[in-house]
Amino acid sequence: MKEELKKILRISDLNFSNVFQNFNFEIEAEQSSINCILCFDNSASVLLKIIGNVEDNFQGEINIDNEKSIAVYIPAEASSLPWLNVEENVKFVINNSKYSVDISNEQIKNIIESVGLKGYEKHFPDNRSLGFRFRISLARALVLRPALILIDNSFHKIDDETKFELYDLLKEVSSIYNVSVLLASTDINEAIYLSENIYLVKGEKAEIIERINLKEEWQKLSEENRNNRQIILKEKILKSFLVNDVNNILESQIRDK
Repeated sequence: MKEELKKILRISDLNFSNVFQNFNFEIEAEQSSINCILCFDNSASVLLKIIGNVEDNFQGEINIDNEKSIAVYIPAEASSLPWLNVEENVKFVINNSKYSVDISNEQIKNIIESVGLKGYEKHFPDNRSLGFRFRISLARALVLRPALILIDNSFHKIDDETKFELYDLLKEVSSIYNVSVLLASTDINEAIYLSENIYLVKGEKAEIIERINLKEEWQKLSEENRNNRQIILKEKILKSFLVNDVNNILESQIRDK
């Protein structure tokens, strides 16, 4: 039986600086889905910071699942505290969060294990890899029991082997904890590998130019073409960006006449 779609996120009439003007956006997908905003500037990053309350000087309405649900922002750079070990880093978030979190030590232990850090509870992150520190960030997010985890282009400096390990970990964790993910990315291959929905953002004033549902796109492909799935979807995405550029140029020329 197909899972019912939910409005995971709804943004209405967002205005912020010179990036967003009357911007509207919503994600309707299965719970525990991974969704990606793909763009080649910083507008997706700015949007995630607004949703995650890192940026607060905006106008508009943001609803995450429901008004009381939590979204946790994971920045591009590692956010773990180097003077605290893994377990202390996780507990620091609980003790200093504005949200009331009722979680046992056993549950914390299980979350640390689920992100692949079992046995490393007393290790410090200061000289560890970016992948290790991302796992800490993910554990810190999960203990707050969010409806939505916001990941801001966190994989772009990580080597390919570790990157794909983290992709698979993120899929697994999203399913286990029934939490949705919204990823900001500039990497088309990453977006295709991870996402259920890809939202293409483009323009001087950021706007959604297309939503691509990966399940639907997969079903459209013939058996022969499924082996070339990555290439076909990548071409579709690049064409969409190119068509948008051409349309913007034509509109600009018409306005200037």
